[in-house]
Amino acid sequence: MLEGLLSIVVAIAEAIFALFTALVEFVASFFVAAGETLSVIDLIAVFIVFVIELVLWFALWVAEIVASLIKWRKPRTIKKPVLWRPKPKLKKTKT
Repeated sequence: MLEGLLSIVVAIAEAIFALFTALVEFVASFFVAAGETLSVIDLIAVFIVFVIELVLWFALWVAEIVASLIKWRKPRTIKKPVLWRPKPKLKKTKT
């Protein structure tokens, strides 16, 4: 019984890890084309912020699952945290 439960948990963790690596590969391949227009520092900054947001989102999700198991309630939806985004430049308007 315990082995079956453990194998299910390991399979779920492995699937989540595979999804995470696939997302990292997707983002890396997406920024290869943008690498010609961005500097290396900009590219690394955007990638690091994206990975930190994913890790934080996963941590919040795990915390919500654990809290819902302890309090025996339905888990709430966790929104993806937005730590930083480049701000658009304001357009000049004629007055």
